[in-house]
Amino acid sequence: MLDIVDSVIAFEAENLLAGTTSMTDLIVTAVPVTPAPVDVIVVRSAHDWVTIEHLAHTGRNDRIARPARDGVALFWRFVIEKFGIHPTPTGAPPEQPAR
Repeated sequence: MLDIVDSVIAFEAENLLAGTTSMTDLIVTAVPVTPAPVDVIVVRSAHDWVTIEHLAHTGRNDRIARPARDGVALFWRFVIEKFGIHPTPTGAPPEQPAR
C-alpha cells in the first residue's frame, strides 16, 4: 500500500486522484470527485497478496489478485484503463520507461 501511495506522489498524480484508507484498504477515485455514484478503485492487501478492484456505478466491476510485488504496476494499470489518467508527461504507464 505504501509503495502505491509513494508512486502517486513520485508521478505527481496527487492532484489527479482522491483517496482514503482504512486499516487494510486504499480507495481511490478520479478528481474532481462527483456526487454519488462514484467509480472507485479499491486496493486490498493480505498475506503478501494484493487485490485491486474497480467498482463501477454501472455494476461492471473488475477484480484482479496478484502477489504484492505486482501491486504498483497493477494499480497504475487500473488507473489508466478505468480513469484514463496517465500521470507521466509522455503518457507512458509508470512501469514502463519513457522514450
